[in-house]
Amino acid sequence: MKRVIGFLSILFLVLIGYYLQPVLFPPTQGKAPVTSTNQVVRHKALKHQTIKSEGFADYVTQPIEVFEQKFGRPTKIEDSGFFFQTRDYALDQGILEVNVEAGKVSTIKVMAKKADIQPFKFSMTSKQLADQINLSADFALSYDEEPVQIELSENDMRFRPLIAFDNDTFAMLFFNGSNEKMIGAVYLDMENLLRLMPYQINSGNPLANRVQESNLDWNILNQQKQERAINVINFYRGLRKLEKIPTTDSSMNDSKRLLKSFLTAPKKVLDNERLEEWQTGQGAHLSNLSFELSSTEFKDLAKNSKIDYENGFFYSPMIDPLFNLFDWVSHEHLNEAIMATETELGVAIDQESVLVLLQEPEKTKDSE
Repeated sequence: MKRVIGFLSILFLVLIGYYLQPVLFPPTQGKAPVTSTNQVVRHKALKHQTIKSEGFADYVTQPIEVFEQKFGRPTKIEDSGFFFQTRDYALDQGILEVNVEAGKVSTIKVMAKKADIQPFKFSMTSKQLADQINLSADFALSYDEEPVQIELSENDMRFRPLIAFDNDTFAMLFFNGSNEKMIGAVYLDMENLLRLMPYQINSGNPLANRVQESNLDWNILNQQKQERAINVINFYRGLRKLEKIPTTDSSMNDSKRLLKSFLTAPKKVLDNERLEEWQTGQGAHLSNLSFELSSTEFKDLAKNSKIDYENGFFYSPMIDPLFNLFDWVSHEHLNEAIMATETELGVAIDQESVLVLLQEPEKTKDSE
């Protein structure tokens, strides 16, 4: 019995020593290297692809006289109200507009059934362009010694790709929102890229549109832009083999009433969040803060003014009618509005704001 008790006592002491040993004599641990959790991770933007400049790209930033040596004198010259002139030039089965700032070419816009715009081609698809040119989604630029990073979304790549030339100029190509065929090309310098800017900027700042207040009659400018907008809309419809949309005094007056109603009292159709969005854009004068009424808001606007309509939209900013048309038709819902049939057209413009109204023809109303 004593032997059993002694054995159990020794076993108990051994077990206690075994379990207490790590506590009384902890193992020495080597010091692990400390990794800082505040390390800044920097992502370097990939250098965008450039292609050799040719054609219209060679004229951007050049004196307008150099351009006119090749393309002749303009058929029309109009002030924009935003510190540039728009000059029209003859182009077979097409529209050729040039924006001129301080005597130099800043932007060239082309819309045509056929025109020499190598290496591009009207009516080519976005897939054909991607097969031909290595398109970039990210652009690392420098403007006024400040870095600027631009990112194109998937839809931008399909409908509004950006091409960089090796002479520091660019081309925005616009593809129809429904069939993805190319309908317009805009050649421009970096300043106007940052000013028109339909893309997202990840670093750096877009440039504000400069509104020219003095020595200009905005009533005349608005009227000229209304006519220009109607002309480019109907030319585009012609390219799509659709009839021109007629304008009537009734539709034009209704569009002006709706535009005035919204600009006078936007809070009647916008909730607080949307009103703040509208007011922010108005103060900033930035194209990448574009504002468009939703279908419900547009319906409420028309209802408040007791105006019937088939389709329509409000958009801001409207700086350049042809450029705006290119941008609109690259978005499917706006392209559908512009492609509407059996309607009458009204367009109202007030500086940076435009309202496009499509109504049932008067004859149809009378027959009902």
